[in-house]
Amino acid sequence: MGMRSPKALGILKEAGIEEINVKGGITAWSQEVDSSVPQY
Repeated sequence: MGMRSPKALGILKEAGIEEINVKGGITAWSQEVDSSVPQY
């Protein structure tokens, strides 16, 4: 629940990709955007 996000954002930034973060992470994405994404 968001613990991997900061690390992933750092990796993306090093690759030249602007930082983004989805509040609530994959759980929120599954609940609000795409219910076919499994929740763990």
